[in-house]
Amino acid sequence: MSHERTAALAGALFVALDMVVGVMAGAPPSPGAPEDEILAYLADHRTGLAVGLWLFGLATIPLLWWFGSLWVRLVHAEAGTPRLAVVSLAGLLLGGTMALASAVMMAALGLLPTDAEGAVTVYTIAAVLLSAAGFGLAAHLLAANVLAARGDTFTRWLVVVGLVSASAFLVSAVLGAVSNDATSNTIGLIGFVLWLVWILGVSHRMWDGDARTGSRSDLVARRS
Repeated sequence: MSHERTAALAGALFVALDMVVGVMAGAPPSPGAPEDEILAYLADHRTGLAVGLWLFGLATIPLLWWFGSLWVRLVHAEAGTPRLAVVSLAGLLLGGTMALASAVMMAALGLLPTDAEGAVTVYTIAAVLLSAAGFGLAAHLLAANVLAARGDTFTRWLVVVGLVSASAFLVSAVLGAVSNDATSNTIGLIGFVLWLVWILGVSHRMWDGDARTGSRSDLVARRS
């Protein structure tokens, strides 16, 4: 199987693993929710938070594998001089690191007694870290889709989905820093879902593009 098709499958695997993590973690309350509600959530999702961390960590492997092929496409679109491609990579690493740090803190809360001192404070920090990950993911998406808009790297609908996702991540990150209500969570979820849709769309493009490339190569070989 070609590198492009392997990357396409890796993208789909990342999306599948993230969906499982989301189901296991449930709907976390906002940092401004009553303390009893937060503690009840932690008590009810102890296993989900612990397992979710390792699934999320495992998902980073196919995500980076997928981005390897995306990187090649972005560099090619910049005629071999990566600028926006570097921004996209740096944004993905920044956002991913913050999201993973948030998941680690949440998993640690799941291992502690439900009445542990400072649990709500740690939960709030984890929630803010997850919101702040939106800055990195927004940079990742903006760079990739601004570059794609200049050529034919992606279809137009993919560019639109990517830019809307980036906007949602930015708004969520800002709201997460200045407020503690559920609005940031909701907008962040919208951005995350659109990001997963974008990844699936890019993965399909990789798979389909590889098929077309293979067809052209076969045709050239037959003519030779």
